[in-house]
Amino acid sequence: MILRFKQRETSTLSVELRKNINIIHYYNEIIRFWNKLNFIIMNTFKASNSLEKEIQPQYFYATYRLLWEHASEKQILNELPNFEKGFIKKVRTFSWDKALAHKNEKEKLSISAAIPSFMIDRLIPVMSKDFIRSNVKFMNRLEERTEITLRINNLNGKINSQELLKQVVDTFKKNKVHYHKDHEIPELFWIPLSQKNKVIRNTAYQDGNLIFQDKASVAVIHTLAPNPEDKICDMCAAPGIKTSLISQYMNNKGHIIAGEFLTERVKVMRSLFNQLNVLNSHILNTDSIILPIRFQNYFDSVLLDAPCTGSGTFLANPELKWRQNEKFLHQNVFLQKKLFESALKILKPGGILVYSTCSLYPEEGEYQILDFMDRLEPLDIPKWFSPSYRIDNKTIQGTGRLFPSVHHTQGFFIGKFKKK
Repeated sequence: MILRFKQRETSTLSVELRKNINIIHYYNEIIRFWNKLNFIIMNTFKASNSLEKEIQPQYFYATYRLLWEHASEKQILNELPNFEKGFIKKVRTFSWDKALAHKNEKEKLSISAAIPSFMIDRLIPVMSKDFIRSNVKFMNRLEERTEITLRINNLNGKINSQELLKQVVDTFKKNKVHYHKDHEIPELFWIPLSQKNKVIRNTAYQDGNLIFQDKASVAVIHTLAPNPEDKICDMCAAPGIKTSLISQYMNNKGHIIAGEFLTERVKVMRSLFNQLNVLNSHILNTDSIILPIRFQNYFDSVLLDAPCTGSGTFLANPELKWRQNEKFLHQNVFLQKKLFESALKILKPGGILVYSTCSLYPEEGEYQILDFMDRLEPLDIPKWFSPSYRIDNKTIQGTGRLFPSVHHTQGFFIGKFKKK
């Protein structure tokens, strides 16, 4: 698996391997700190270039266990029989001061924070080095995120929201799940990450009454603020978690068109809607750049949660970190622009557009909005958002950002506008 990743292959973990919790953990952690581990190995054992490919992954695993989990030499040799003792001793004496002594500031940040240099180049114009480091630190280390969020889903219609809320709270107390409500979004709960399995085993979760969802993802729909009578288009809807929350805000009334290009993701979305009892959404397996909709100027609201580089989501998807490059960014920016044009065509004058990306790059947020500002009127966004980046010494009205180190969420750009 490590070798396949090293050779830039995608989908490196098979379905069978993903069932093994230990394999998933160590694979993700090694990939998360890929350049940092590689740097340590290369500086500890200069001959590592000549190692046989088949045994290189052992050095990544051993280095991670030794320096991140403080495993003993005995533990490593039990897990990796015949592993080189000399390497273990050298790793234990590794010195960051010596290893980084002749590196420039960007190289030091890239290696010590385990972040691609491309990402540093893109963020330096809008973030300080310390702020880059703090956000990447949150996305790199699971222990930085001690709590996770989940929300109530009341679409099953069997009991009203207040009764469901009481049932969930009673269940938390009975199972000794520590929780507190979110200060900004009423339907969100925070629980310790260590107690996630308790919730998964709970009937409220298994019945679809509780859904794990990142606060930033919920904030997108909270900003959209859909009404029960609306006609809404969710242009890039899969896997459907956000769409289901739109449906909940609409009390399963009105109409939602949920578009998705990939057939496999449409199947996932359909299954989720059935499970959560989403009744007012119509799924289209379509390219949302050219939606097969007869009318223009039709929808009351459009959500464009656009495909992006995912540069704000490395905690959940460490493989994505090392795909960051100029070509990948350009592909996403080009696609976002096409989708934005389509969104404005189908949105009626005076209708509401929410544009969001789980990206920290200004190219996928502020600069996209600037290209369309002559056709948009900024609307108020939640006051608890951080300001978006200053472009040409100005902040763009109607836009904000969520940062991992500030809000303990994924990194998101969110903008809300009315079509002129």
